[in-house]
Amino acid sequence: MIVTGSQGERRAASSQLANGKYQGITLSEGDLFLFSSKTIPGNERGVIKIINQLSEKGVDVVDDSSGNYHVSGHANRPELSILHDIVSPQFLLPMHGEHRHLREHVKLGESKGISSLLASNGTMVDLTGNQIKIIDHIDVGRVYLDGASKVGALDGVIRDRIKLAVNGIIVVNIIFDEDDEMLGEPWCEIRGLTDFGQSQCNFIDVLEEDLSQYLGRYKGDALKDDDKLEKDIKRIARQTALTEIGKKPEVSVIISRLT
Repeated sequence: MIVTGSQGERRAASSQLANGKYQGITLSEGDLFLFSSKTIPGNERGVIKIINQLSEKGVDVVDDSSGNYHVSGHANRPELSILHDIVSPQFLLPMHGEHRHLREHVKLGESKGISSLLASNGTMVDLTGNQIKIIDHIDVGRVYLDGASKVGALDGVIRDRIKLAVNGIIVVNIIFDEDDEMLGEPWCEIRGLTDFGQSQCNFIDVLEEDLSQYLGRYKGDALKDDDKLEKDIKRIARQTALTEIGKKPEVSVIISRLT
């Protein structure tokens, strides 16, 4: 059988066979599994996982470590030249491969008298004349489907979500009365953070105590400056978190004022 997944792709047939079965087919002890190509740098973890899963089933695995073979999915220079001769294209616009590959393909086309062009993502190309040419560029980038919304990779939404996942979050709530006096003490909520720190005390209790002591030193008009309050509260909360749990989480400050 010939199956997909020589680079460790999780949803390919090789991975599914290693996990159990695929299309009713299973592998067992004594079967031979051959990886037909070299592992692309960066894919080692996925390939090694499949090899180990197959080994656990008693399957004999042959990979590229011997260096005796490699079946490429990409045409080489002579094969591309043959393709050009067969098709006789008016224009050549290479679209697959790394930039250096695309550049060499353009050089090959030009050496054979074909109007060739290297166009990066976002390039608008005119194919109506006798020569292929660039006429404009547009902004491009990755767009993620987030629920029912489309989110640009550079919009900050994904970046913020990664920060929350990695660092956790502290939410600090403070209420002031009509005279700008703090009602009670600040109270905190945490998500994605441990309940106890280095002091072996409840992390929220330590956090609220540090914030109360700091805010207790605020005098007069200083308590009216929400921007400064928020900045200072975030700093103190992160300092306490770093000391107690060794992390600098995201901090959200909610300041409410009664009118």
